[in-house]
Amino acid sequence: MTSQMPERILIDGKPHLLHALPLYRLLASRRVRISAPDEWTTNCHRQYVGTWHVIDGKLCLVALSTYGDRERPLSDAMRSWFLRLVPATRFPVSAEWFSGHLRIPTGPMLLWGFHGWSSWFTRERVITCRRGRVVRDREVDTLAMLEWALRRCEGLKQRIDPEDTRGEPLTWITDDDYEHLRGDWWPPDWEGQRIPTSL
Repeated sequence: MTSQMPERILIDGKPHLLHALPLYRLLASRRVRISAPDEWTTNCHRQYVGTWHVIDGKLCLVALSTYGDRERPLSDAMRSWFLRLVPATRFPVSAEWFSGHLRIPTGPMLLWGFHGWSSWFTRERVITCRRGRVVRDREVDTLAMLEWALRRCEGLKQRIDPEDTRGEPLTWITDDDYEHLRGDWWPPDWEGQRIPTSL
């Protein structure tokens, strides 16, 4: 699988990468999908990008876009359909259907993974939700985890050796290489909106 376009989550007013799919179970349970109106791309199999935010200890979906050849705002018809599905009358939508972990890279990328979200970052924030409510929020030192794994597994060490990574699913990234990958983008219909502070 190709490396996938992440969701985004707003933290301190700035969007960050989100390596989780809070909408997946809801859509799967209803046996529906969000389809991009334009050409499909391999780097976003789900064909949508959600923008999430934790408001008053609750996970909320604050914006939703389709993603085909590029990211586009929802059409009026698709927006109405989605809000009926949830159900809600407007965004933000409280994600009461979601229980699971939200992985948010907070440090520079160390290794680029070419499959799904297999990249390694120096640190990750992991927010655990139960029925849309935050029950745990912690920072994980993923660099220490990688160093621990490298000390114990010779095969892994050879596989991700920065001198010999051709043909392997992981590639070393430096701080300079990471600059263009920082989560500093907004949904296409975000202009003029403010980040909601409460529901």
